[in-house]
Amino acid sequence: MSNFDKLIKNINEFIAKSENEEDSIIHDVEEFPGIENLPQLAEDFEAGIAKLLRRQKKFYVDAFNEFISKDDLNTLGAFLNFMQQDLFAEDDFVEEFGKEAAKFLNLTTEELTKLMMESIDRDVSFNVLSKRTTDWIQNWSSELAKIMQLSTHKALEKELIQAIEAGESIAQAELRIKELPQFDRKRARTTAQTEILTASSQAHYESFMQSPAVVGKTWKHSGTKKNNPRPTHVAMDGVTIPVDDYFEVDGERGLFPRDPNFSAKNRVHCGCVIGPSVDKNILGLSAEEKEQIRQEVLAEMNS
Repeated sequence: MSNFDKLIKNINEFIAKSENEEDSIIHDVEEFPGIENLPQLAEDFEAGIAKLLRRQKKFYVDAFNEFISKDDLNTLGAFLNFMQQDLFAEDDFVEEFGKEAAKFLNLTTEELTKLMMESIDRDVSFNVLSKRTTDWIQNWSSELAKIMQLSTHKALEKELIQAIEAGESIAQAELRIKELPQFDRKRARTTAQTEILTASSQAHYESFMQSPAVVGKTWKHSGTKKNNPRPTHVAMDGVTIPVDDYFEVDGERGLFPRDPNFSAKNRVHCGCVIGPSVDKNILGLSAEEKEQIRQEVLAEMNS
């Protein structure tokens, strides 16, 4: 097993163990040599998301209580309208979560790219992420924040409509808001786990692009016990293409497994990875020659 394969094995085992434990995403780092910083990064991100979700819940519960207490004529229907017209626009979750996600993805992608590049070729060490990747981090952080907020807003609307249709009391409606799963710690943990995989996928691509000896990438299918393998992903196992080309799966195109360019049917619960196809002649060049090649690639990725 190559150093790169050992590293990917440890990353995948860390993520798998996180998915199977309920209390904490962090583990004894000695279990996963080579990724000592990853557990704490993930734990900090989970805690940051949980804090934002608690604050978001307080925002809606406080607004609910203040609105209802103003006038006996106020009804759940009136609050629903107020929430849709005013509160949703005042919700600052997108901005705050976007910052938290961008920070996490940047740190995690940097850490994993560094480790992956070292495992491929120690002559070419990681210095900085390309502009292509930093732009992607900013764009995906913002998009993910919007997706999460939209999910919360839809859940709030659904609960209040159900409370109105059931003729429930003010107290019952408030309880519905407080107990929404969109505000709980489990959602924070699931999001952190998913974004570790996202950062890992991006780091694969970034490290391959910055490593001169890597001329291709090979799709490696990795199923899990929790879900049935997708035949189209199984069929991709072993497919090798040039490092900057797109894989084609189900008529969709992506640079790597879980690429946001893929639809949910090909991203969600996908555990596939890519491995490097290395040119041994380039690997045998001097450190200076390889660094020159890397700088030329970086210049293109930064343009």
